[in-house]
Amino acid sequence: MTLPHPPSVPLSALEARWLAELVRRHEARHGRLDDRAALIDARGGPPDLETRICLRAEALGTREGWRDAILRWRGRARLSLLAAGVLALMLGAGSAAAVLGDGTRPVNVVWALGGLLGVHFFSLLLWFASMLVSSRPARGGSALGALWLRLVALFDRSPAAVDLPLALGGLLARGRLATYGLGLVSHLLWLLALSGAAAGLLALFAARRYGFAWETTILPADVFVSLTTFLGVVPGWLGFPVPHAALVLDSVLDSGGGVGPNVGAAAAEAARRAWSGWLLGCLLVYGVLPRLLLALACALLWRLGTRRLRLDLGLPEYMRLRAALLPVSERLGISDPAPASGSRPVRHAGRPGSTGAVTMLALELGGDLPWPPAACSGLADDGGRLDSREQRRAILDRFECAPPARLLIAIDPRLTPDRGSLGLITELVDRAGETRLWALPAANTGADRLGLWRDGLARLGVSPDALLHDQATVARWLEATQ
Repeated sequence: MTLPHPPSVPLSALEARWLAELVRRHEARHGRLDDRAALIDARGGPPDLETRICLRAEALGTREGWRDAILRWRGRARLSLLAAGVLALMLGAGSAAAVLGDGTRPVNVVWALGGLLGVHFFSLLLWFASMLVSSRPARGGSALGALWLRLVALFDRSPAAVDLPLALGGLLARGRLATYGLGLVSHLLWLLALSGAAAGLLALFAARRYGFAWETTILPADVFVSLTTFLGVVPGWLGFPVPHAALVLDSVLDSGGGVGPNVGAAAAEAARRAWSGWLLGCLLVYGVLPRLLLALACALLWRLGTRRLRLDLGLPEYMRLRAALLPVSERLGISDPAPASGSRPVRHAGRPGSTGAVTMLALELGGDLPWPPAACSGLADDGGRLDSREQRRAILDRFECAPPARLLIAIDPRLTPDRGSLGLITELVDRAGETRLWALPAANTGADRLGLWRDGLARLGVSPDALLHDQATVARWLEATQ
């Protein structure tokens, strides 16, 4: 099966590891996928196990549809976050209109402040508690982030997307990354909601005339004086007005307009400005500013965490890939040089007078290269694919007892020849009457790789004419008509 070429939209480093984790989970439940072509692609990458695992996962994920599912998830996540942000702004502005009313009666500053900051403050306490007692965010602490995540997953019910949340959760389980990611979304939405509330207050204060009053039945007025002064300390540092004690007392005593009956028009206007500035300052200092700082902190921790994030290469599924992705005989994209001392592989003459069958076999072909080729069917005995040590040993033992008259060795020109493959070719040549090698047509075959094969075969004493490329020439040779 031919693997589709990767789309032009690249995966981020996090998404590449997410895809690798998705492939790992699938193979842990259902067994290893057919990855022969994917391994060839991966071995062409840098000699780093994690990088090659990700390259293999991208090739398999492209074939199975998981890569497209992750890209769709990315698009839905951005779109839903944008829609949630707009909704948060609108709800924040609506909450400002709800607590201020239509201006026909004085605004109770206790209820106004509680209505604007109460739920925000409770959510903030839950988030801090979750950070202190658990590596996973508490349900209420990042409720908005968790809700956003569920909505993103809800809109894709395709089979390829079923395991996306579990794979992502498993990947982000280390280093509290899930906490920081969901916290960032939650704080960002709260920031937009509170900013919308602040903008709504400014718009309503500019368009309507509001009076302010404390309303109480059993609490003494000094309680409100102390509370107003205490809450106004930090806003006062930033230049927001803080109602003085006399103004607070006058607002408590007067339940009608927010100023006493004997206060002049100028003083009444100053009182309204003081209360409106104090209310807006408290909203910005105790609502907007904490969410802004926490959103920035979570964004920084998320960025640092994702940079340090690595796959857990100690997991069994990854450990089993090490030998296939980092073979001992492989070197960095060049033919492995012979050692300084010791014998070099040389071409021995084939066995003269061999009268066995005409045989063809495949040496480490990728899964996208069919074997045996349809055009050569019936022209020679099929020696099969030589992918494992056991298969190589069996074919050598077979040829030792019954040497073939002519032997065709099919190779994958995308692979880099190493001492192991060249040594096997030497032994096969020694056991056959006449040998040809066939570089099968394959996509993404570079001229440099073919050159490496020619150089390696030349060191074996194999003539350049023995490396065939054309299928018709191969068929004629097998029929011994050329």
